[in-house]
Amino acid sequence: MLQILLLTGSPDLYSMQDSINIDNSGQMVDDGREFHPDPRKASMYSAVFPGLGQIYNRKYWKVPIVYAGFAGLGWYINFTNDQFVRYRNALNFRTDGNPDTVDEFADDLRYNQDVLVRFKDYYRRQRDLTFIFTTLFYALNIIDAAVDAHLFQFDVSEDLGMKISPSFQGGGLPLAGRPGYHAGMGIKFSVNF
Repeated sequence: MLQILLLTGSPDLYSMQDSINIDNSGQMVDDGREFHPDPRKASMYSAVFPGLGQIYNRKYWKVPIVYAGFAGLGWYINFTNDQFVRYRNALNFRTDGNPDTVDEFADDLRYNQDVLVRFKDYYRRQRDLTFIFTTLFYALNIIDAAVDAHLFQFDVSEDLGMKISPSFQGGGLPLAGRPGYHAGMGIKFSVNF
């Protein structure tokens, strides 16, 4: 499916190269083309295949984070579903009225019917919440790809900055038309960009 998406994708997906090429004489030539990711494409790629938008944005280090998140959430969904089925089956075996069906907790006195109901409800709730968290993580993957594409050209050079310094206002003599003007202190914000 990934190959089909890449083969049928936009033509400029393959034309995304560095702006410096090597000509026939071996000299480096700047052809002026730079990579500018499209936020819409990045979102679409991440929606179709999670992590593909991060690859499109050339943020390869984010891909393992995306897959580790999905792997962890998938494992927890599987674990909580197995526990839910385990306690649901034990509760069904106890309440079916058939003496031949015995649940795995029959010999343990700590697991009465109320405890089995409580554990069954707990694991069902945890499983359902994990489904919701997985959906939110999927949406976060798409949002991250779109925001990263928007901010791809954002300038983070050393020229950017804000300086906060104390400020002292002039003397204590009243000025014409402003009775009661006195010396004061304040905060001065200087923004460089």
